[in-house]
Amino acid sequence: MPEVIAAEDLCARAEEIGLAIRGRLQKLAGRFPAIGDVRGLGAMNAFGLVRTDDPSQPDPQLTAVIVAEAEARGLILLSCGTRYNVIRLLPPLTIPEDQLSEALDILEASIEAALVPA
Repeated sequence: MPEVIAAEDLCARAEEIGLAIRGRLQKLAGRFPAIGDVRGLGAMNAFGLVRTDDPSQPDPQLTAVIVAEAEARGLILLSCGTRYNVIRLLPPLTIPEDQLSEALDILEASIEAALVPA
């Protein structure tokens, strides 16, 4: 197994994926104050959702809406955290760039649907 990790340069790939995800999430956080924080290590990333009227308070309801919106669009997200206000992203290291981009587009559309009035 270590040979495969080295041969496929999976550590570098994990970092590439993580940088792409965090970059996109940080841009979204700049647009949407409900995204309270963005964090990650390699390909494992997460962002927390907070109430816009009180950013010190988690927003599990908004988290559930975003997860449902994403599922309706074909993207499975994992909500987590002790307050159920965190969405975790952990794509496989073999994900092609076009699929990663599509997943992030769906995530963005789901956040917009949950936060932008129609």
